[in-house]
Amino acid sequence: MNAVALLSSPLGSFTPILAISLGSLGYLVTGRFFERTRSAAILAVLLVAVAVVLLAQIPDTIVDGEYGIIVDDLSRLLGMLACGGALLSLIGTSSAINREQIETVNEYYFLTLTALCGALVMIFAADFLTLFIGVEVASLALYCLCGARITKPASSEASIKYFLLGCFSSAFLLYGIALWYGATGSLSMMTGSDLVVSPMVILSFLMILLGLGFKLGLAPFHLWVPDVYQGAPTSVTTFMSCVVKIAAFAALLKVSYWAFEYPQEWAMGALWVLSVLAMTIGNLAALQQRSIKRMLAYSSVAQAGYMLIGIVSAQGDGVAATLFYLISYCAMTVGAFAVLSAVGPDADDLGDLRGLIKRSPFLATCMTLFFLALAGLPPSLAGLMGKVFLFSAALSVDLQGLAIIAGLNSALACAYYFRVPMAMLFQSGTEQGRLAVSYPTIISIGVCALAVVALGLFPEPILGVARSAADALVGYK
Repeated sequence: MNAVALLSSPLGSFTPILAISLGSLGYLVTGRFFERTRSAAILAVLLVAVAVVLLAQIPDTIVDGEYGIIVDDLSRLLGMLACGGALLSLIGTSSAINREQIETVNEYYFLTLTALCGALVMIFAADFLTLFIGVEVASLALYCLCGARITKPASSEASIKYFLLGCFSSAFLLYGIALWYGATGSLSMMTGSDLVVSPMVILSFLMILLGLGFKLGLAPFHLWVPDVYQGAPTSVTTFMSCVVKIAAFAALLKVSYWAFEYPQEWAMGALWVLSVLAMTIGNLAALQQRSIKRMLAYSSVAQAGYMLIGIVSAQGDGVAATLFYLISYCAMTVGAFAVLSAVGPDADDLGDLRGLIKRSPFLATCMTLFFLALAGLPPSLAGLMGKVFLFSAALSVDLQGLAIIAGLNSALACAYYFRVPMAMLFQSGTEQGRLAVSYPTIISIGVCALAVVALGLFPEPILGVARSAADALVGYK
């Protein structure tokens, strides 16, 4: 079978996942060959790059029932976004592995690629069994990654907390799937517009929403987020903040629109409440933080709430706005955590960034762009345009109350987003001397900074791709 025939076959839909999973076995079977950080990082980057190429080549495929996956515009977009975020994370933090005292380099990259494989399975899933397998593969790898910095008690604590709460959320997800099977007699998400709404179906949706809400870090299921983001190595947090969010949103979109034939009034109500809670609780908690990683953790809770606005709007443009904002958010958060990683393995407090403009003008400028983007302010126009699209989608379906709450939360968030640029640009730090930054880190951070500006200046190309993906999602209802 030649390469073209393989990609066109049902098996071809698995090739991006197979390339990463089989390639990652090299870390386990070659012994000490990849223990040098540079060699290990290069292999990981090459494997993810191969997956991106394969994702661009495989045709649209629906193999639901026999294989349980689907390849369409939505899964291809989110799959490439997950791989792109993983690439930037791996490149941006490659020089930080030694400084973070991660001694098991082979295992670190193997687990990172395994987590990416699990995320891709979630993105491609067309039935609940495949989705659950993807969730567990990604989660088990991430539990171990959070404890990769074994010399630091905070890292082990983060791993244990994530594991225990993750098991708890998986139980709810599995119970929701069991209820779905009991109500429909099938594990497929493709209901074919013949779903009969019953109390069991509604309870199934709520249980699955709880499980996925944990993965998304939505309030009130967010209690793990600040501790894990702070305790895990910054390189792991960089990867998690992007890839996990993408996979969980992909799962939520498919479950809502395909399985439960969203919009349903009761489902819209549940998502409306979660959106308001996430925005409000996330921003209020972030106001009290001096730890930048905890601030970004609570910010991720609030940002997930903003992204839910597009889903609550229940229109194609609303989903497209969510996808556009998700793309923008990945650039913001990967860039911000990569800057923290470049400053130092233990950089976390606001004091660690004071006077950074004198030590590294590049890092300080880029970090300012990322925090302004999270606040939705120029010149980082990606965040601003993303919120404009989301708020417009809410207003177009008469959700004025949700749009007002989101606007007030955006204004409130500026109170803590401004703290970091103020510390870097206008306060004096105790450390002196220039900060050395590796070229791979400069490239990764530079790409993220360019993205948050360019996505705002030229949003139409990406918004067009997002609309095509949203149409694919709604078209299968």
